[in-house]
Amino acid sequence: MIKRFFRSFFAGALLLVAACAHVPDDPGPLAPFEAGNFLGYRNARGETVLEPRYIVAGPFNAHGIAAVVDEKGWAYIDRKGGVVIRPYVIDNGPDEFKGGLARFRSGSKFGFFNERGEISIPAKFDFAGPFQEERAPFCRGCKEKQEGEYSWFSGGTWGFIDRQGAPVIPAALDEVEPFHKGKARVREGQKWFFIDRAGKKVP
Repeated sequence: MIKRFFRSFFAGALLLVAACAHVPDDPGPLAPFEAGNFLGYRNARGETVLEPRYIVAGPFNAHGIAAVVDEKGWAYIDRKGGVVIRPYVIDNGPDEFKGGLARFRSGSKFGFFNERGEISIPAKFDFAGPFQEERAPFCRGCKEKQEGEYSWFSGGTWGFIDRQGAPVIPAALDEVEPFHKGKARVREGQKWFFIDRAGKKVP
């Protein structure tokens, strides 16, 4: 009995040692550093992991992506420097995450990605605004207008989507404002009124 116990103990110990021997050497979090006119990333040991080539280099988030500016503009990169996705740019920076989702643009269409850089809602809208209270405005047939550095979308018909990209309020309105405290102000023709998150009129 004792011999059998020790054989089992040492076999288990050897397996544990072998498993530990194969654990990859984690360099820890990456932090941006400056070299000349560019920025790169170093690990916790001070070793250069990503060579300085970025004009702007933000911190990596908890999901392993960071916002940078390279020769093509804003991008989210992974820890190996690969471009994960290029966000929609607003106010000279990447679109802000709202409720864990941010916008991207593919050609002339808008979609949403999550904080891992994964596409959550494919780019299929002529325009989409940021999420607010689990709803995001979208339009069909709207056109981009520009004045100096500023641009906006108008015309067409408007509605709201949920976080899965489904149009919970169909695009049948002429203008919409973001939801606030469960209500959104919208326009149909010349008439403004409020709707709830299901699209019903409310006081």
